[in-house]
Amino acid sequence: MPTKLLTLSLISDITSRINSHEDLDTLLSEIMGITRDVLQTEGSSLLLYDKENDQLVFNTTSGLKEESLAHLTVPRGKGIAGMVLETLKPEIVNDAANDPRIFKAIDQKVGYVTRNLLCVPMIAQGEVQGVLEAVNSLDNRDFNHTDIKILKYLSNLAAIAVKNRLLIDNLNLRANELNCLFQISQALANIQSSDEFMDLAVKTISEVLQVDRVCLNFEKIEKKGLPRSKSKGFSDQIHDEDVEVLLYADKADWMFKGFKIISANSPQGIQLTHKGLFQHSLIIFPILKNKEWLGSLVVSDKTSRTRFDEMDIRILRTLTNQVGEAYTALQVKIQSERLKNIDRDMQVAAMIQKHSLPIIPKQYSLLEFDTYYQASREIGGDFYDMVVHGKDEVSVIIADVSGKGTPAALFMEFSKTVLQQEVSKTTSTSEALFNANKILQDKSGFLMFVTAMLVRINMTKKELTYSSAGHNMQIIYRKKHHKIQHLSGKGQPMGIGNCEFSEHTVSYLPGDLLVLYTDGVTEAMNMKEELFSEERLESVILSHINDPPEVVRQAILQKVSEFVGEAEPHDDLSLFIIRLN
Repeated sequence: MPTKLLTLSLISDITSRINSHEDLDTLLSEIMGITRDVLQTEGSSLLLYDKENDQLVFNTTSGLKEESLAHLTVPRGKGIAGMVLETLKPEIVNDAANDPRIFKAIDQKVGYVTRNLLCVPMIAQGEVQGVLEAVNSLDNRDFNHTDIKILKYLSNLAAIAVKNRLLIDNLNLRANELNCLFQISQALANIQSSDEFMDLAVKTISEVLQVDRVCLNFEKIEKKGLPRSKSKGFSDQIHDEDVEVLLYADKADWMFKGFKIISANSPQGIQLTHKGLFQHSLIIFPILKNKEWLGSLVVSDKTSRTRFDEMDIRILRTLTNQVGEAYTALQVKIQSERLKNIDRDMQVAAMIQKHSLPIIPKQYSLLEFDTYYQASREIGGDFYDMVVHGKDEVSVIIADVSGKGTPAALFMEFSKTVLQQEVSKTTSTSEALFNANKILQDKSGFLMFVTAMLVRINMTKKELTYSSAGHNMQIIYRKKHHKIQHLSGKGQPMGIGNCEFSEHTVSYLPGDLLVLYTDGVTEAMNMKEELFSEERLESVILSHINDPPEVVRQAILQKVSEFVGEAEPHDDLSLFIIRLN
């Protein structure tokens, strides 16, 4: 039974099927099914690379003994799969029974007989993701180099899909973790951290003063703070509104004196004893900071049943001052550590975002590339991407999400994933933007939007087909006429409403230069609040028009940096430069 031919229709179908799954396990199962179907084999296996243990792990199989193979491991250099991991070169085995390289322990363990197999590495952006195997041709034919080419094509798709899905999963996971931490810190406002302190303070006061009842109460020490209270011996009535009125109604009269003693036979004392707050005597100390009321310490009934004397008052006053200072310091420490955690998490998020951007090759077929991205904060909302449709056709994307910081970064990753999937599914740039816009509206819920320019480059026809989603005009330099033209199209930013996107096709000649950028370039602002402008950008391009894309990029960034000077960046900045050969 011959291998299926990789027609454009089949390639499109494979790409569409791989990119249609959001769940990683389902995606991997789909890749296995496609591998068996295209190569006409009994089974296929995808072994993911476990970097920490430097080994391969059977992650997904199809047509083989899935349950027996699940999570079995293959060391680096062991068997055909281990060799491919070691050398990163494809291997063909057509006589497995007599090939000493076969890792026969796997067959023996699962009760399977391998006759022949293909194995290729899965590599995405220079990183090994694992290996992909096809096992036992259905008609007993020998595998050949055509089969290797097909399996390498499938492994490239699988590697990119797996890497992107893992990056997004990690980013989403990381984003969800940050969101939970923020909500918990807002809701609990350090209550968990202060419990031990409050317990220790109440216990210490009770033991030092030898009293039956202690209540340490902190009122709001900051706008977003919550009351802190810990008591021993008091009933819940001490927090009743009527009781608090009796205790603190005249606090302005004694607050700066430093304490107030209430005896059992006083008018206040009689009411409070009826409510069970004390029997003999009660004393209240204010907790102040910079003459502002933070809370109070209420102590009643010495175990000796004697009155509070001068020594008790001095001790309690000292303890109260220490408790107030310690509690305030604790709040400052908690706040400082929370800010450090947020800063550390932001740094991690920035690193994840940086690695989630695709690594664009310096050259692909007839095209030369150079890219650049810089967020105005730790993380940002610009992105670029490239989708390969074949050896003579690619799509390039540059986009800008509204807003800055964490929300923009999360929406950026979501938008990038959606755009990449939709661009892979259709040959129409306008249709890709239309479908992506619908998904962003249906699923995002962020109340954000993204502008984008999508350009599909056909190197055979020497044509650019493009559509714009509210993105600023882009630049194409015509070498023959030494002239700059602009690319723009009808269409609003994605994520804010239904919209049709216009589609345009223009020809190009070898030597022309395509410069895609976000408005962080042209709207870079100096200390005088002047903009860098399209005119300055075009002037830089014309001055370096015969240079490689990397040199053009460096010249643009240098001129922008010189123009901005000491001014703080106010927007993300991205460049995607393509020499059309």
